[in-house]
Amino acid sequence: MKALVWTPIALKSLQETVDFLNLTWNSQVVEAFIDLLEEKLDLIQANPEIAPKIGNQEIRRLLIHPTVSLFYELNQDYLKVLLVWDNRQNPDSFYKRLMG
Repeated sequence: MKALVWTPIALKSLQETVDFLNLTWNSQVVEAFIDLLEEKLDLIQANPEIAPKIGNQEIRRLLIHPTVSLFYELNQDYLKVLLVWDNRQNPDSFYKRLMG
């Protein structure tokens, strides 16, 4: 099982997602999302290549929920979590956000 390393952008985007869920719905929805996220993280740790690559890049996209994706890279010894992305956002801003 590979270790997870979260980038600052990934942590910030996760917090923004949790804040949005908490503001829009309630803490039960947040807890359900966190549980689902943890299940998916366990899944990629056990099988890092389960998510498809984006085009010709080494970045992989895992669907957490129909509206939220997790982007990560495989490294020799760990998985680098890059971004938690609300799929309803403007896709043009994806790479800009990912690169900081």
